[in-house]
Amino acid sequence: MFEKLTIHGDVASLLWGYRTAATLSAWRITKDQQQWKLTATVQQMDAFQARQRPLLFSAPHENGRWCWMVEELHISDRKLTATLGQPLQ
Repeated sequence: MFEKLTIHGDVASLLWGYRTAATLSAWRITKDQQQWKLTATVQQMDAFQARQRPLLFSAPHENGRWCWMVEELHISDRKLTATLGQPLQ
């Protein structure tokens, strides 16, 4: 598989079940040494839902959606950083 990879976009969401815990912009996912890392700008957030687990990162693309489970999450001053699990299929 890939040793290094970067994916980025303008619109994404953090989902708790079917609920939108946060809407994100300017997101970027990088993969390096088997770790997936997410950075993004938080546009809107429900603080309660964003603290629940499990959370799913979801971003649209031309043929559907990319999804990753969120393993660790940090939000500060509208900046989000997260460690993600493997991509879901």
